Amino acid sequence: GFAMGQLKAEELAAAEAGRMAAGQKYVRGLYTGGTLCDEAMKLMIGRVGHIHSNIPLNKEDKLPDARNGRSVEHTFLDFGDDEFTVGRPHPMIDPSLRAERVVTEAGDPEAAVIMVDCVIGYGSHEDPAQDLSEAIRTAKELAVKEGRYLAVVASVCGTEGDPQSLSASQVKLANAGAIVLPSNAQATRFTQLILDRL
Repeated sequence: GFAMGQLKAEELAAAEAGRMAAGQKYVRGLYTGGTLCDEAMKLMIGRVGHIHSNIPLNKEDKLPDARNGRSVEHTFLDFGDDEFTVGRPHPMIDPSLRAERVVTEAGDPEAAVIMVDCVIGYGSHEDPAQDLSEAIRTAKELAVKEGRYLAVVASVCGTEGDPQSLSASQVKLANAGAIVLPSNAQATRFTQLILDRL
């Protein structure tokens, strides 16, 4: 179920879907946590059939060039995978590559929902929600300029005791226009509700 309640979730999803342009139909999952990326794909693949990825559930869905290529239909990327970390820090420490991709995906007329995680804690970037919020704001503005509406669905992985604070991180993302769910699983189910209404 949803912490906000099933009815509210369905109403919110319908409102998001209702603002989209014809042709917007795919999810782009952009993750700094590989386990979270994998979980989202496992929850969603039964509904969508194929999810293209650099860490695909099925071999045939492997993207040939995840880092420099384009997303294909439903695409989920783990930015912590080797392909993205060669010569640079892990995205939990340097989230800039993922932030750039959030904006890139907004330029794709077929992208409907961008799903993101925000992993906080010791050893993570000092404020990953700030970096991500700026990218979300830019991405949503870009979509509007091009006559579309982009939904961004997020979850924060961490606790109130983390130096970046769970609630502070959630508020930053919500203020940027993301719909923030209390877990990655709920974020995935919410994204499915949007897809069901497109």
